[in-house]
Amino acid sequence: MKLRIWDLPTRVFHFLLILALFGSFATIYLSDDLVLWHARIGLFFLSLLIFRLLWGFCGGHWSRFQSFVTSPSVALEALKETLKGRTTFTTGHNPIGGWSVLLMMGLLLLQVLAGLCSDDEVAFSGPLTQYLSEAWVERATWYHTEVGVWLIVAVVSVHVLMIFWYRKRYGHDLVTPMITGDKELSIASPEAAPPSSQDEFKDRILALVMFVLIVLLVFGSVNL
Repeated sequence: MKLRIWDLPTRVFHFLLILALFGSFATIYLSDDLVLWHARIGLFFLSLLIFRLLWGFCGGHWSRFQSFVTSPSVALEALKETLKGRTTFTTGHNPIGGWSVLLMMGLLLLQVLAGLCSDDEVAFSGPLTQYLSEAWVERATWYHTEVGVWLIVAVVSVHVLMIFWYRKRYGHDLVTPMITGDKELSIASPEAAPPSSQDEFKDRILALVMFVLIVLLVFGSVNL
């Protein structure tokens, strides 16, 4: 049977996050003249992350943190089993996937905040630099340009490789459900089915209003 796992706001969030990620790299490496657009994409990133944090408490069942964030010991045990070639499939994120979501969001948030505190001494000075000492601005700039970006590349690369590995090793498709929202489950009876994610029109409107307000707040608070 098909079960709604990922609600539309969560799926749109993933799509926009990927676009923003490509946009941030393109605007910083294609031309120095695009640095202002790079900063604006950073604010859009911040808006997306704030939305996802809030949606993690009020979104569809499988998008909520309580459905996929486990204790570190459970995630570590799941990692050990996976390294041994054994894995347990879950309806939403498994323990490893849940912690990888938190790690990726944390790194992206830290990267955005570091960018707002950075100064390249040529074309851009972050809006938060005025509140920091020169030493802290240098640290933020160093992290943003030399460390954070490569940590994100590493985590995203592992994430993509794991998606392909799960498909090749177990025949487990993680991409299609994130596109359609539905997952095909082998359930003996409807009564035994796990809960589906609420994804009604009113939930989508709520998510849209939330995101628009967050974007207005973020861009209105930072003058770029």
